[in-house]
Order: sequence, then structure tokens, then C-alpha cells
Amino acid sequence: MTVILNRVNTDIKDTSKKSFLAKDPSFAPKAISRSTLKCWMRVWVIGLVLAWVMAGDVVCGAVPGGPTNLRVNDVADPVGVGCGPFFGWHVNDPDMNEVQSGYQIVVSSSAAKLAADEWDLWDSGKVGSDRQNHVVYGGKELASDSCCYWKVRTWDKAGGVGEWSKAGRFVVGLLKNEDWAGASWVRRESDEADDYTYYRKKVSMPGKPVERVTVYVSSVHKYALYLNGELVGKGPAYNFPQYQYYNAYDITTQMRGIGVNQFAIFNHWFGGGQGRAKSDRGVIMKVVVHFADGSSMASGTDGSWLQKRAEAWELGQGHRNRGEGVGYIEKIDGGKLEPDWAEVDYDDSGWGKVTVIGEQPVEPWTGSLRPDLTRIAEREISPVSIMSEEDGIYLVDLGRVYAGVPRIKFSGGDAGEVVEMLGGYVLDDNGRINTRGNQSTNMSYYAVCDGGEFIYEPVEYLGMRYFEVRNPPMAVTKDNFSFVVRHSEMDEGRSEFESSDDKLDVVWDLMKHSLLTCGQEEFVDTPTREKGGFLGDAAIQSTVAMPVMGERVLTERVLKEYLQSMDHFWSEESLRGGMNAVYPNRDGRRDIPDFTQAYLVWVWNYYMETGDDAFLASNYAKFRDIAEYVYRCRDENSGLIANLAGGSGAYKYGIIDWPASMRFGYEMMDVRTVINSWAYADYLTVSKIAGVLGNEADGELYRKRAEELKHAMNEHLLNDAGVYVDGMSLDGNKSEHVSQHANMMPLALGIVPDGSREAVLAKVKEAGISVGMVTMPWLIRAIGGADEGGQLFEMYTNEQWPGWARCLARGATSTWESWYSDTAGESMSHAWGASGLEGYVRYILGVRPLESQYRKVLIKPLDFYKELDWVNGKVATDRGDIEVLWQTQNKVFQMQVGIPVNMTARIMIPKGRHGGGGSIIEVDKKRISSVMEDGYFVIDNIGSGRHTIVKRDF
Repeated sequence: MTVILNRVNTDIKDTSKKSFLAKDPSFAPKAISRSTLKCWMRVWVIGLVLAWVMAGDVVCGAVPGGPTNLRVNDVADPVGVGCGPFFGWHVNDPDMNEVQSGYQIVVSSSAAKLAADEWDLWDSGKVGSDRQNHVVYGGKELASDSCCYWKVRTWDKAGGVGEWSKAGRFVVGLLKNEDWAGASWVRRESDEADDYTYYRKKVSMPGKPVERVTVYVSSVHKYALYLNGELVGKGPAYNFPQYQYYNAYDITTQMRGIGVNQFAIFNHWFGGGQGRAKSDRGVIMKVVVHFADGSSMASGTDGSWLQKRAEAWELGQGHRNRGEGVGYIEKIDGGKLEPDWAEVDYDDSGWGKVTVIGEQPVEPWTGSLRPDLTRIAEREISPVSIMSEEDGIYLVDLGRVYAGVPRIKFSGGDAGEVVEMLGGYVLDDNGRINTRGNQSTNMSYYAVCDGGEFIYEPVEYLGMRYFEVRNPPMAVTKDNFSFVVRHSEMDEGRSEFESSDDKLDVVWDLMKHSLLTCGQEEFVDTPTREKGGFLGDAAIQSTVAMPVMGERVLTERVLKEYLQSMDHFWSEESLRGGMNAVYPNRDGRRDIPDFTQAYLVWVWNYYMETGDDAFLASNYAKFRDIAEYVYRCRDENSGLIANLAGGSGAYKYGIIDWPASMRFGYEMMDVRTVINSWAYADYLTVSKIAGVLGNEADGELYRKRAEELKHAMNEHLLNDAGVYVDGMSLDGNKSEHVSQHANMMPLALGIVPDGSREAVLAKVKEAGISVGMVTMPWLIRAIGGADEGGQLFEMYTNEQWPGWARCLARGATSTWESWYSDTAGESMSHAWGASGLEGYVRYILGVRPLESQYRKVLIKPLDFYKELDWVNGKVATDRGDIEVLWQTQNKVFQMQVGIPVNMTARIMIPKGRHGGGGSIIEVDKKRISSVMEDGYFVIDNIGSGRHTIVKRDF
């Protein structure tokens, strides 16, 4: 009998669509739910399988299987990669406690050559390394628009070589401006502030067998590309024109090999806004066809393309929010819609010729166009309910807040009849949308009937839960109303969480859903009022999206955009080290000092998730500039950071938290404890980065600066009670206000001296939740780092405290801008509130990387014996998903873990609160000796596979 345990467990997991782990049925309480019973049954099945495997002929010492989950630049089979692609994979080895001791990557210029072992582009040879992502291509120079095929194999810890993976592929984008030859930027002549335009061009094919077709496209601001009436894709991400992005798509299966192919582009330009540079109107497209005989042809936008204004969009309806620049109200005339405008046989004889701006590069697109692999995913959902009122108003409830647009099939009505519509977040006492919850944004929509049928679908998205249709010519039903949800591509299936506490589970779901509402072309602050790519918001969202959604591509791109802002706006010597607080944007140089400080902490979180040391190396000078910018504001007398340069108005010298009410009375003085805490984190981060890069001198320099600042903070900012005040003036007068902000950050960062630790922790706990979203991650880290499981649980579930449970009790379906957004008129869709996911991952499931790319992981759930009976979930990493179940009953604590291949774990089991003579620790049914450390039993160097750890108290 031969059994491969990994495959058995995978089958069980796939059947249940839950984590593979399940609770021990012997722990069953007197009354259980059906879902819990089902969960418990899984562990019984797994137990039988384990017994069967142990009794039979177990596979051990087997060579690795072919690696799986092949990625290039963190995308499976990407189209349009830039210079220096990097490779990633998951190791597939049925043995327990296995690591990858080496790998070999080979790349060929054709699938046939790869299959024949003709590796004409690159053969890495055997590389002795456990790295399995961010392995940078090192072969021959790659040509633009080339298609490359690759595979990888790995060696195990005993030196056994594994099977080759299946083939992956990637298409190289257009790397240089010259590669866009034959394609020009074109536009329709218009001075409209809200510009909707159709473009078309027929491309004839010679009738030869086609091997591969790739289309490259960019526009300002939005495009929707069609081929023969079928949607190819939408984009691009916004940027300033000199940094313009393009997208690439493989359209081989959509392209007709014989006859005419119709390319069509819908373009929307609508000026600058928060998170959107104004740039200039224009589109560019190039299609390259490779034939089976080795020849090729190309076609691009040029003077032969046709254009026409999309007349169905009636202009002049006003701004949605003039101050933020999110766009204009959309009024669409159904009688003027041309649903077949992108089809081959559409009559475009009345269309005009485009204006040719020029080939790339041309003003204002003066740089090289940049490939972007992020994509917006769209899906159609049905409403939860539709209520009709006697006065002809239909109220649609989506069930929760989503970002997207309504899609309505209108029918009937008199020609010219206008139907008014309204989106919204909350209802008033009469069951109508209360516009006070709409973030000072006009969320009106208008449709003009023509007596027939037409589809009303706006172009620009908003966040909303409710939608009103007022006096439509037909009944609004689930058959004719849907909502098109959109967000950046993220994998919701990469994480799971369930527990014995329903409220804790609902808070998890609230925060996880919120990441999707604000993960758009950028990590936006809100999908409604601003749609701004704010640095502070992005850092918070990205930090949790990486382990929860497996997100990588948007994070990397946005991190680089903020570095780009330093060249764009902060290159002067006196400004060096500054960074834009929102980018790309319409209002030039703009900073929030503590957002700039937050960037370095975000960089380190990204590195620990990905192991991307190439990013650290190529941008180290700018990281150092940020630390130096902070250091320039050092007060020589006290050694503290004073009046950190930058910001204006309420942002001057740093905002501490936002909105201002979320400061909870924090006193804004010359020297601010929070700003100094950020500075300490910045120095420490640059020191660690320098260490990774082997720069010992800088490592020591910034380590010393961190220690000096720590000493200065403890000398000047602690009061007689041993707790931190909010700050002090330059003449040395201390604030008398003691905030949670000022104490949680030193506690989380390890600044607090031993003699003050108890008092500082008590002060932090006493305040419950008295901070806003900007600094919430530090409260989680402070409480989690102090091993205060009960306090952390209270933070998530106490409806009386400011917090997620209170928001849920007051109707939240997405996280808010502040804890009081429902009464303060603030945003009710701000994903920085998803920061709490860090507490679930790091302290409830207990998963934290000890080494970059999770080469070694800590699994240390806090002590929740009084609050939780069991917790079950999984966390995404580049090496595979880590799965954790822990449960407790009476004097037994049991943990089951699934550790991916090529990872080792340090597991820490809470001692618990049971009295008695001691504890027995078993790992996989074998009693072991365990070291006690700070109230936890430590089991180190647990290898890959499924393991069960049991602690029995006696």
C-alpha cells in the first residue's frame, strides 16, 4: 500500500471548501451546530487516513514532484512583462519536513524547444538556494513582443532531484519607444471636460495560419478595448503622462485568421482628480500578429482610424464632487446608444478621422510607456432585495457596500422621458436614501428613455449599498437590475478564518470585504468621495492584503509610484527625502509628514512577505533619504524630532491620526511622541535594510540613531507616573495629556524601559480603543506584542468601545473612515479600517514571518482560553498557504498546522491558566521536552507537512 498524504488531504480540503484542518470530535460540547459538526467530522476522517498511512507503506524519501503555481512577476502566464522578469513557484514534495536545497530554471523561445530540452534563452543550472520567488531572469537579452516558455525543477534536502514542472510562459512587452513604431497617439478633437469617444479600425488578415497575436494599448484616462464586438480588457492604471502605463493582452483566440477584424476602443477622459493626473486626452494601440510560417505583421493607431463622440452621454450634469475631482454625473440617452458600434458590420461611414498627435514619445508622453500587470476584475451580482413604493420609487439593496456601477435594462416609456436615480450608503427613517451618508458626493444618475429597450451602464464607479430608481417605465426586478462589482484582482480564497465566536468571524468578513471596495487602480481611500491613492491608506491596506489576499502586483507597483513621486516633486536638495502623500494626483507636490514616515515600515513588511531584496537594493538610496529627511528635523538640545518638515493646515508637522476627532484629544506640540516613534521605526528599518544588503556601516549608523532617539524619548517624554505624554514644546514644557497614541507606539516598538512597561501597558489597555485608523496597526501590535489576548479579543468584539463591533452594530457593511462616520458624515467605505486583519493573522491564528519570504515562520497564537474554544484558518505566503487550527477544552490544548514545503516553523503554545502540576507536550503523538519562554512552550524547527501538537495539563 502506497499513500501520498498530501494528496489525500488536498482532496478532503477541496471537497469541503474549507481549511483542511478540523476540530477533534472528542472536544465536542453538548450542543453543536451543523457546520461545526461537519468541521469536526473532517478531523475524524483525517485521523483515519493518518492511521492508515502509519500502518502501511508510507511514501518517504521520495523525490520532489514538479513545482506548481508557476508565476512570472507574481502573475501566472503574464502578457506584457518588462525588463528583468522574475520567477516564482510552489515546491511539491510528498515527504514530511522537506526543504528545497536547489532549483533549476530553463527558458526557451518556443514550446517545442522547451519540450525538446533546447534551452536557448537561459539555463540557470543548478542553483543551491531555497529561494522560490523573486528569482530574476539571467539569460540572453529578451526581445520586445517575444513569447518565452519556461519550467523549473527542485532538489530536496537529501540532494534528490525532482521532476520538471509543467511549462509556463510569458510574453515580453514593448520595452522601448521604438517598439511602438507604426502606432501613434490619436484623439478626437474636443474641449469637453468630460469626454466620451468611440474609435474604430478594421484590420485585414492575409489568411495564413496564425500562431500568436498580442495587442498593446494605453489611453488617458480609461479605455475599453473590443475585438469583433467582444471585450478584450479595460484599463489603464492612472499616472502622469511621462510615466504612462500600458496593458497587453493575448488575443490569439479572438483574432480571425481570415478576413477582417474590427478593433474598437471606448475612451473616457475627465481631467485631473484626487489620485488621477490630468494628463491629456489620447489613445494608442498596436497589434502584432505572428504567423506559423515565421512572418509577422503589425497594425497600430494612425490617421486611418475613425472616431466619433459617444453621443448617448449628455454632458453638463455637473460634478459629483468638484473639490475632489472624482468625475461627473452620468446621464445616458438610451435612444442615442449604439450597442453594435464595436461590431464588424457596423456602418461607420459617417465617422470622422482621428487627429494624429504623434508616435511615441510625443508630448506629453515623453518617457517610455511602462507595462502594468495589474488588472481590474469585474463581476455581476444580483440585489438582495428590491422594494417598490406607492409613489413609484424602487429601492434596491445590494446587501452591503460594493464599488461598481448599476446595470439596468430599461424598456418602454415615452421618448425623452428622464428617469432619475440615486446611489447611497444609508437610509433615512422613511426608508429612502439619506444623502448625508454620501460623503458630500452627488451620487445621482439619469437615464433618458426612447420607448424601446436599452442597457443603462455608467462608466465610472462609485461605492454604494443602496440604489433608487424613481418612476421608471417598467417594474424594477432582479431580472433587469444587476450591479457590476469591480476591484483589483485579488484572490479571496488565499485566506480563511472561522472561530467559536460568531462576532469575531463577522468582523473578519467585514474587513476582508473592505479590501475589495478600495483595491482599485490604486489602493484608494474610498471609492466614492476621493478615490485617492493616499500613501497612509495604501500602506495599511497593502500590509494586510498580502497575507490575506496573496496580493503582490498592485503592492509592488504602488510602492514604486511613491518612490517615483520623490523624483517627480522632491528632487531639490532641501526637499530630498520627502514623498507625496497622494499619488498620482492633480495638485502637484503634497505631503503628509507621518505618511512619508510610514513608507519605510511598509517597505519592510513587503520585504518580509516577498523576500524581494532586489527592490531593497535598487531603491536603498531613497530609503536612506527618507531617514535623513526625518533626521534633519532633530532638535540638537533634546535629540528629539521637532516640527517635522512638511504638510500644511491640519497636516502640518504630521497629522498623528485622522480625521482630527480620531486624535482623541492628542495635544499637537513642537515635539510629538508619535512622530518620534515613527522616526525610531524609520531608523530601525533602514538599519535592517542595510543589514540585508551587507552595508554594515549604515546598519550601525541607523541602529545608533535609533538607540539615541530611544534614550531621548525616555528622558524627555515620560512623566513622573512612568507613562508617555503627547509631546513637548521646544522650551522643554511637557504636555500634560497622556494619550493611547503616545503610549502604544513606544510599547509596540520596544522603546519603553523595563521600569515603565507595566504602567505603559496599563495605560494602553485602560483606553480600550482611543485611536483612529491611521495608527490602529500600532495598537494591534502593542496589545499583540504584549501577549494580551483577552484585550485583543475585546477590541474586536466590544460593541461599547469605538471599534469594528460598534460599527457593525450600527449597520456597517464596509469599514469606515472613523469609528463615528455614521454620525459625522464621513466615509462609510474606507479600507484602512481593514488594518485589524493583522491581529487575526499575527495574534489569533498566530502566523508571523521570522525570516523573509516565510523561510521560517512563527506560529504563536495568544492565550484566548477564556474567550475562544477554537480557531481555524489559513494565511497566504509565497511558499504556499499556512493552515492553523487550535482548540482548547478543559486541560487540553491542541494545535494542528499545515506547513508548506520549504518552510520551517517555530511554534509557541500558550501555557494557559489551568493550575496543577505541569504539562505534557506531544508532537505527532510523540512526547517531547519543550523549553518555556515568557509563558509559552516552544517547539522549534517544525518542518513541512501536517503536524499535531497537544498540550495536556495535569
